[in-house]
Amino acid sequence: MERKLVVLGIPWEVDTEGLREYMSKYGDLEDCIVMKERTTGRSRGFGYVTFASADDAKNVLSIEHFLGERMLEVKIATPKEEMRAPVKKVTRIFVARIPPSVDESTFRRHFEEYGEITDLYMPKDQVSKAHRGIGFITFASAESVENLMADAHELGGSTVVVDRATPKANDLKPIGRMSQGGYGAYNAYISAATRYAAVGAPTLYDHPGPMYGRGESSRGMGKKIFVGRLPQEATADDLRLYFGRFGRIIDVYVPKVM
Repeated sequence: MERKLVVLGIPWEVDTEGLREYMSKYGDLEDCIVMKERTTGRSRGFGYVTFASADDAKNVLSIEHFLGERMLEVKIATPKEEMRAPVKKVTRIFVARIPPSVDESTFRRHFEEYGEITDLYMPKDQVSKAHRGIGFITFASAESVENLMADAHELGGSTVVVDRATPKANDLKPIGRMSQGGYGAYNAYISAATRYAAVGAPTLYDHPGPMYGRGESSRGMGKKIFVGRLPQEATADDLRLYFGRFGRIIDVYVPKVM
């Protein structure tokens, strides 16, 4: 594991060969890959390199790296950063950022192309009766979930976020439909990753104060963002890994509740 490194902040135009050409200057490589979107083939902005020598990998970690006009962030690749697919097969998915124009029948039609649906649920607002932009689908077969996860999905002209709905062990407890979180018995199936997706894009952190930051001056705050509604288990490394694909990160700070 000390020979395998994760490279964040790779320019969008750099492919596997480009990364290999750059990293091979520091030693012999056993493997090199820039991760891509399965459907579009576009770079995801990060990749992995495995050196033949642990000393070469250690040397790479000790220096700064620039590729194109961007600074790379290089770290030892851990199983968490590789975000390996869960071993246990699941039959339920969670879908976020569903446009208001998409009704339940449209939602069902899109996903039933992947297999038989045994349950479908779109939480709705009690007052407006409109759905909340999220939904859950349970398939008869785990194979349906594996197949659809390989594709990008568009509903109502917008790309939706899809993830496997895997309950956390400590969340599996009886709860009412209108309990905290708004998703009732489905709360246990929303992972940290899909919670990020459900709340949408982060807001600009233009007005720092004692509640949200470290009391810095507002000068130059255009480069800082505030990410709200994080799950309690989210760490600075989680944020760094997710947002690192968009550029070099200078600092990450997650306030702790006292």
